[in-house]
Amino acid sequence: MAIDAALYKQVMRRYATGVMVLTVRDGDDFHAVTVNSVTSVSLEPILLLLCLEKNARSHELMQEAKTFALNIMADAQVELGKKFAYDRAARSAPRAQSAHFVSERGELLFENALGYFECRVVAAYAGGDHTIFLGEVVNAAVSETDANPLIYYQSDWKGLR
Repeated sequence: MAIDAALYKQVMRRYATGVMVLTVRDGDDFHAVTVNSVTSVSLEPILLLLCLEKNARSHELMQEAKTFALNIMADAQVELGKKFAYDRAARSAPRAQSAHFVSERGELLFENALGYFECRVVAAYAGGDHTIFLGEVVNAAVSETDANPLIYYQSDWKGLR
């Protein structure tokens, strides 16, 4: 017997996750969206996975761009995380939302993030109403900051303090 979606969501809310902002090329600009369904997969080669809803703009862009960046949000970046989670206009204009830079590989990265990954899509798998994108990490860096991570738990944005 299968459980219903409401119970599934209620139980998943008990699982604390880190918060990242995905950035992906959108023509000559970028698109950004807050994600928390990111998992380390392999060290040889270095792979991670990311799940995106099939009807999301970010999903369409990932299929076109084949590269993306993940910015690990610090607790002081809570408002930025919320903007890219809930504000469609902000998602379409991420460079106007926060200090940023474009990497040598052409990915949008946010200043003051705890770290970032630059990836290329190596596979995509159907996963119900989402697609599971497998990304090979081609570059990464850790910030010099000693800030705490932004955590999402019980449908709330929290720091570690």
